[in-house]
Amino acid sequence: MRNDGLTICADARTRRVAVCLMVSLALLAAACATDSEAPTPPVQTQAQRDLDANSAALGTPLVTETQQEGTLLGGLLGGAVGFGFGSTRDDSVSIALPVGMLAGSMAGRYVAAKQAEYSEEVAVIEAITRDVKTKNDETGRTIKAMETVVAEHRARLAQLRAAKDTSRKSAAQLEQQVAVAEQDLETMKRAVGNAEGHLALFGEARGIVVTSKEPAAAEGTAVKSMDIEIESLRNRIRSMQKLVGDLSSVS
Repeated sequence: MRNDGLTICADARTRRVAVCLMVSLALLAAACATDSEAPTPPVQTQAQRDLDANSAALGTPLVTETQQEGTLLGGLLGGAVGFGFGSTRDDSVSIALPVGMLAGSMAGRYVAAKQAEYSEEVAVIEAITRDVKTKNDETGRTIKAMETVVAEHRARLAQLRAAKDTSRKSAAQLEQQVAVAEQDLETMKRAVGNAEGHLALFGEARGIVVTSKEPAAAEGTAVKSMDIEIESLRNRIRSMQKLVGDLSSVS
């Protein structure tokens, strides 16, 4: 009887161990399944990092002699974001007036700084032209980053939207990707606003330095070069605005 009892106890313990093992395996399998459904946060691409860096570069003020001047230009650049991005007609008017006033104020200080540095009018115009070209170069790099970012989001979102009905993980990844696309969209809008702010500043500065409709030959050549750069900046801003629209349509 003692042996039979020991055998029964051993069998019971074996069954309990077996049950515990099965429960543990089931819990482990459930945990693994849950983990597999958890989406992996998107990793920022090189193009997104370039977009952030170039947008920040476009926001760099041209006149930073005092904190007040930096604040004024910050208001100018920030206000310019309102143009072309869902504003009503009345909103655009209310934004345009203070932006124009800030541009005039900053342009006067900007030109004064150039005149203090250069004694000849031609040299002042050429210095402004170099600044426009610098912003043109920054805008060109921003456009390249924007193009890549838009293409990346378009491809990834299309892939996730096609797979979102097949698993909870794909649906969650889609939500994450849309959120990231919206963040990049805001960065792109800021980049456009920054470029628009500089365009307004350069336009006001041109009006200050070009005081004659028929400048001297040397000045006329310098003004023509400045106008080419300003027009190039204007065209690049249009390209940036189109890319903003492209990302808006896919996100």
